[in-house]
Amino acid sequence: MAISAIILVAVMGIKNNVGNLQNFINQKLMSRQDLDQTFQILVTEVRSAQPSGLGAYPIVAATSTSFTFFSDVDKDGLVDRVRYFLSTSTVSSTVTNVLNRGIIEPVGSPFVYSTSSEKISTVVNNIITSTSTAIFEYFGSSATTTAVSLSYPVDISSIRFVKINLFVDINPGVSPKASLFTDTVTIRNLRSN
Repeated sequence: MAISAIILVAVMGIKNNVGNLQNFINQKLMSRQDLDQTFQILVTEVRSAQPSGLGAYPIVAATSTSFTFFSDVDKDGLVDRVRYFLSTSTVSSTVTNVLNRGIIEPVGSPFVYSTSSEKISTVVNNIITSTSTAIFEYFGSSATTTAVSLSYPVDISSIRFVKINLFVDINPGVSPKASLFTDTVTIRNLRSN
């Protein structure tokens, strides 16, 4: 009877560990899928950058931690001002880096993009920053896969490709460590060929 009790306790312990591992893996996969979907939206919006409703150049500003451009993100026929930027967030006294997305919809006639009406939302949490890797890198028309990015400050009229690099720790403090999400995007309306 004692041996049966020991075996039962061992089996229950293994079952709990397998259940915890299964929950952890499911959470990681769901977080990874959410991040992949968010990254795809970001790439699509950058690819679709276009002149503003007033005819302004498609790119407003470009730094290593932020990128501002015009794109019709909500497909309503009006070109919105979109800004992706690195910020910090404090949750339960823990400070983390986040990627925010700000959208300004044009109003009035002629259109006005009022920065006070910017709607900001967090799109990616737990970003790990590095001094050696910029979140946004920019390339000119002659860029190849081995090209060196344009130097900062970037001349926005030279930008034809944007490379987005995000090191994200989906579940901080728990293995596996941070994952790199990266993609190079051609801005369709700025292609020279």
